[in-house]
Amino acid sequence: MENIKNKRYEHKSPMASLLVSSDDKFKSTREYLNKVMKGKKVNKILLINPPDVDEKIFDYKVAKRGRANNYPSYGIGVLAAQLRLLGYEINICNLNHEVLRRVYNSDSEKSFNFLNTWHEIISKEIESFKPDLIGVSCLFSVTHNSFKKVCKYLSIKYPDTPLLVGGVHVSHDIEGVMNDLEGVDFALIFESDRAFPNFLEILNGEKDISELAQFAYKKDNKIITFQNRLIPNTEVMNVRPAFDLMDIKNHSKFGTLGSWHGTLDASTVVSTCQSNRGCRAQCTFCNVRTYHGKTVRHKSVDSVVDELLCLQNDYGVEHIVWLDDDLLKDQQRTVEMFNQMVKRNVKLTWDATNGVIAHSLKSYEVVDAAHSSGCIGLHVGIESGNPNILKQIRKPGTVETFIAASEVLQKFPRINFRALLMLGFPNETLGMMFDTIELAEKINVDWANLSILQPWKGTPIYEEMASEGLVGMEEGTLKDDKKEKNAPYQLGTYSRQRQIEQGKIGQSHFGEKIGIDNGFLKKISAKSLDTILTRKELDDMWFYMNIRINFARLLRENRKEKIKQQYNWLNYVCNKTAPDNAMIIYFFALMQKKHLGYVAQDIITRLGERLKVPYWKERFNFFNLTLEQVKNENFPSHIVSGGIPNNYEGEMKKFYFPERKIN
Repeated sequence: MENIKNKRYEHKSPMASLLVSSDDKFKSTREYLNKVMKGKKVNKILLINPPDVDEKIFDYKVAKRGRANNYPSYGIGVLAAQLRLLGYEINICNLNHEVLRRVYNSDSEKSFNFLNTWHEIISKEIESFKPDLIGVSCLFSVTHNSFKKVCKYLSIKYPDTPLLVGGVHVSHDIEGVMNDLEGVDFALIFESDRAFPNFLEILNGEKDISELAQFAYKKDNKIITFQNRLIPNTEVMNVRPAFDLMDIKNHSKFGTLGSWHGTLDASTVVSTCQSNRGCRAQCTFCNVRTYHGKTVRHKSVDSVVDELLCLQNDYGVEHIVWLDDDLLKDQQRTVEMFNQMVKRNVKLTWDATNGVIAHSLKSYEVVDAAHSSGCIGLHVGIESGNPNILKQIRKPGTVETFIAASEVLQKFPRINFRALLMLGFPNETLGMMFDTIELAEKINVDWANLSILQPWKGTPIYEEMASEGLVGMEEGTLKDDKKEKNAPYQLGTYSRQRQIEQGKIGQSHFGEKIGIDNGFLKKISAKSLDTILTRKELDDMWFYMNIRINFARLLRENRKEKIKQQYNWLNYVCNKTAPDNAMIIYFFALMQKKHLGYVAQDIITRLGERLKVPYWKERFNFFNLTLEQVKNENFPSHIVSGGIPNNYEGEMKKFYFPERKIN
């Protein structure tokens, strides 16, 4: 134990015990720390991941279907492993996972109480472990209300145990988050691999207060911060997460991980891994560089492959979702890593749900190595098909880049190629959105995750939109938005679009706000193509683009490998994600016909029920889709309504190549 203790302190300054800061800020901070700690030392630490959402928007039925997201607490797991190496005693409580476990094992919604469940879980954990310090991490803004309630509960029930918070959400708006939380004593911002151990040594009197970094606390209604950074290097990052504390094998049993979960067999054990941190891109809508810094820092190839083999051989994992924001950075290292996976007998399949940069996919060698190492799916960050928008948002790619990448990917049909697309950028016109539609159709993506811009604080685009008065008071909303408390994101399990489809958010008649009737986008005048849409108009445009880019292409799909992929994907979406979405039911029927040779009667019945709802009836009428087509198994060859306007003179015409045949 003595050796471990020595290792804990080996990186402290040899003069630490002699340093006495005269700065008032440091002096008052030391007084605050002493007041909170009351002379106690920290050795036992409980790290908590809150439920993804609070009880107001938690949906038992979604969770029971296994569709709620259930990622392992990878970042917390890394911290736990690093703190263990320094001699601290650590435990992890992933409340999201534990809640979903109890939903899975519950008999009915009536017998399940969301609040009582996580209250009981957390209380049992604390009373058994008796931590000296509790840390709560929050990754996404959608989790804020749940995060806030967990912190409040802890501060009220366990007031004598200091409470620390951190994570991406806390870091990108430290003042806003800290001012809204109750009962929180401290906060760590940005990556805490080095900052957390550093803070603990200061708390325990082993380092001087002048060495505080990435730290914040609230005093007299003011947020005091120490912004200097302690950035983890390769040696620090190579630490393997504390998998033994994370119940790795059961996350995909109780919920969903990644965008390709639904294409795998239901029994497949899915987990996560990370090979680097940061991103080379400078996209103005993204906060990765704010959190990780301006460079990409890699783990060693050996440590990554060792981790994969550990997951495979010790925990039975069969599929990996990479957490990297720039997985393919450094072509030589990337190819080496994929080749080492093959050489060392890593049998896992994998996907890149977070997305990869298209420039790296222009290399046949990279894609071939990815394919050989088990890649089944890639999200490619494209965002827009308009060159001006791409420059405006500092996207590291051009229309030519995306076309070149797609032509390489077409040579590997096993890889499901999906695009990340976005609409609603500042000053983006309707015509610019048609550029995105044109590009997506030309490069023949297998699917597009299409979203409406949601500007997050801490990103350049948020600052730009705020200066132009385009952003509302609450984060992530546009000025003309009506605040939707139950729809924190536009897409996803608990999203604005899902709430629109379920009738929980009112919606105008399809396309009426764009000034078109009985022809939708066909009759737009030249002036209309220069129109900048409002948020409600963007909802309609999103729906139209989703049909054009994702669903219409299925009518023309004849490739056996792709038909199987789309059948598996829509089977999952139709039965797990959105069982009440009539458009998905219709096109799942189409893929049933193409893959199985028939349409099941229960699908016909379900579609008939959904088409009684005015929202879906109106949209089906617009696109000339009918229940009879499904009953007779006689589907159209293309979507009739709403083509590219005749007066459209978009950028894609400069890069036009003959219509790609899908065969």
